[in-house]
Amino acid sequence: MLGVDEYAQRKGRIYGTILVDVETRRPVDLLPDREADTLAAWLSERPEIEIICQDRALFYAEGATRGAPQALQIADRWHLWHNLGEAAEKCVYRHRACLRPAPESPQEPTQAPESPTASPWPTSHRFAERTRAKHATVHALLAAGHSKRSVARQLGMGLNTVLRFSRATEPEQLFTGQWQSRPTKLDAYKHYLDQR
Repeated sequence: MLGVDEYAQRKGRIYGTILVDVETRRPVDLLPDREADTLAAWLSERPEIEIICQDRALFYAEGATRGAPQALQIADRWHLWHNLGEAAEKCVYRHRACLRPAPESPQEPTQAPESPTASPWPTSHRFAERTRAKHATVHALLAAGHSKRSVARQLGMGLNTVLRFSRATEPEQLFTGQWQSRPTKLDAYKHYLDQR
């Protein structure tokens, strides 16, 4: 049993062929290239080879067919698993929409708006409304079974932002810092600024 695969002498530029005894798992020979003629010439000198275990490269299949027509050609275990994994991944990717129902994006926040005195932000504050809407959307996607990374990709948000939104059970927990009604130097001028 002979294993045939390629190896890189200089990655991306120079490749050779490694021949391995499958039973002992030891290298038998190194060929200087990946040409079918080189492999065929090497195999023709060794008629005792019964099984050739290889990847699906056409030049190896052609070289094995010409050099050892008596040998049975099979795909090696690593390439079978690798190809199966790639096929499964492509299949799942093509049918990803079938795996989870698309979440309904809430048009309105699901909770009744609180009275302005209970919330640090007034109900009409645009930043507060935007935060409430994002909070509802993040929680709707998470409830539908999406991962936090998936939610971040879908909404164009950073992962840390999604984590912060997911940890907050109420959107009001996100209303901290400069947006709260804390006393500032502008308080004396707020009436004038609101008019402007």
